[in-house]
Amino acid sequence: MRSRKELFPLALLTLLLFVNPSRGLPEQDLSIGTIVDIEGIVHNPANSPKTVAVVFVYVDITCPIANFYQPALRRLAETFEPKGIRFYQVHPDPDGQKDALAEHAKAYAVTSPVVLDAKQVLARRHDAKVTPEAHVFLADGSRLYRGRIDNTYATYGKRRPEATSHDLREALQSTLAGRKPAKAVTKAVGCQILIELHP
Repeated sequence: MRSRKELFPLALLTLLLFVNPSRGLPEQDLSIGTIVDIEGIVHNPANSPKTVAVVFVYVDITCPIANFYQPALRRLAETFEPKGIRFYQVHPDPDGQKDALAEHAKAYAVTSPVVLDAKQVLARRHDAKVTPEAHVFLADGSRLYRGRIDNTYATYGKRRPEATSHDLREALQSTLAGRKPAKAVTKAVGCQILIELHP
């Protein structure tokens, strides 16, 4: 039988892995800050007067569900970018390589800036759980929405013929209209993001 000293780290690890996703981190920790994409371009969307909101979508080149949503993400970016919504695709992969991400972006015709979050700083800050998962913020860091893109996937491996709830689109439409989204949190279905304990 394990001693209490041996069990405590395991219990702490379990607590860290299963934090309630609806709580997330304190809002003061959610500042947008400076973002550097895989091409080395520095973005500071919060400082632009043209920015209405910022969308971070967590993706992974090996996740089939994240790849399934790439065309939908491109359409959303094409629709909302001209209206002041900034999109960033974030890869929270400690082993990610910029060349591989650039090749993936080209294959899927990604038009949004691609960010390699190798140290998982953004993923920790936003408390991201799976790919794909969307997080929508105002310029001051207030989170308006987190969760799925739509409800095409009921669970992992179970796909509807077509989506009946377009949650991210509806959240962005509400934001542009000056309203809070009707659903601030939805459950994203996808590939688990494995957060390293000691990045």
